[in-house]
Amino acid sequence: MAKDLPWLESNLEPIWTWGKRTAKTWSHIYNPFGPWTCLKLIALKFHSDLYTTIMNKQMGRLGFDSIVYVDVLAGSGLNQIRDTGSWVAGSSVVACLAPRKKKYDYILAIENDANYSSALAKRLGNLREPDTYDVVPYDATMHIDTIENLLQKRRAHYVAFVDYEGMSGFPWVNMEKLLGHRGDLFITFIPNIGRVWDRNWEKDRPAVAELVGEDVAYSVEDREGLFPAYLQKIKRSRPYTVDIKIRSGSGYQYMLIFAAGQTTKSKPKWFGAVETLKEKLESLDGDDVVQVLEYFEGRRPKLTNGRWRF
Repeated sequence: MAKDLPWLESNLEPIWTWGKRTAKTWSHIYNPFGPWTCLKLIALKFHSDLYTTIMNKQMGRLGFDSIVYVDVLAGSGLNQIRDTGSWVAGSSVVACLAPRKKKYDYILAIENDANYSSALAKRLGNLREPDTYDVVPYDATMHIDTIENLLQKRRAHYVAFVDYEGMSGFPWVNMEKLLGHRGDLFITFIPNIGRVWDRNWEKDRPAVAELVGEDVAYSVEDREGLFPAYLQKIKRSRPYTVDIKIRSGSGYQYMLIFAAGQTTKSKPKWFGAVETLKEKLESLDGDDVVQVLEYFEGRRPKLTNGRWRF
């Protein structure tokens, strides 16, 4: 698929606008990221709007009372893009603002950095009623019970965003429990896991096993086998799964997994929209995001006939 920069512009602009709004609260606390992180935030924005629209029409029939967003490694709610200095909304803020027809009934964010969790709580407080969100300022490794209790108490279907930034935060035993509840998941496949695998220190294999499970860690032959084996493991409980390659534009890339929670025995009718989203995102990269953000910041002229003018 050819690059669709007008599509990128229209999908990125809300996240940029929400970021500027969010930066009015404690702008000194933020997460610095590369521009490609905006592509996964677009995926979350797209799905949150689609999901809340569809699920709110079906909750009663499916036996749910509410829909919940769970941000497992939530960050501060505000990101700054290193290449342009642009503010963009963090994942929990995107989940708050992306649904256009009906919002998530509850948002649970877990973030163990004290500064980030305090800033996120303040920012969510500007967007949500006090009894419709919670920020847990502790390690997500210890809080799968918090997530499960919330889902059970609210009889909730969920969307979870598990955004690994390194070799910690949410072990496979927790992921397995989360998969045991009905809901949709976004998972960024663990950055640096291949480098740790190749290093092959004495404690490395157990660390890999903690995140992907012993069956994967002790069965694959090389680092290239880790992701396919992990993906197949996810598909055993979530057969309708899409893996999206997020590219930096300068050689770095990672995989974003979307796993749909089944509400019917057949493929969801809306699943084709996510497959199209995959095609759009995989045609783009971080360099394209930089171009669009520079236009938003007034440093680049407007598109002409689908191309950026220089």
